[in-house]
Amino acid sequence: MKHNVVKQLLLKYRYIIAFAVFAIVIGFVGDHSLIKRYAQKQEIAELKEQIQEEIEEYNKDKKSLEQLKSSPDAVKRIAHEKYYMKSGDEDVFVIED
Repeated sequence: MKHNVVKQLLLKYRYIIAFAVFAIVIGFVGDHSLIKRYAQKQEIAELKEQIQEEIEEYNKDKKSLEQLKSSPDAVKRIAHEKYYMKSGDEDVFVIED
């Protein structure tokens, strides 16, 4: 009797059960699940941000390189700022933030 009632419920709600199983499989299981897609979108956003930062750094370095090629004063300035080189009787004090 109990077995018959369960069988009737399964037949009556078979479409709802099938949809629920399908939703669980799509949402949580497999390589193309919604959870993994969300995580991949987050990773893509982070990578795009990193790309933008690298592009900005590249443009800054490109500008510095152009200055180095065109101006001998720029070579001295960059030697002072980046490599802490001194000329003549100067003293260099490095203060880090």
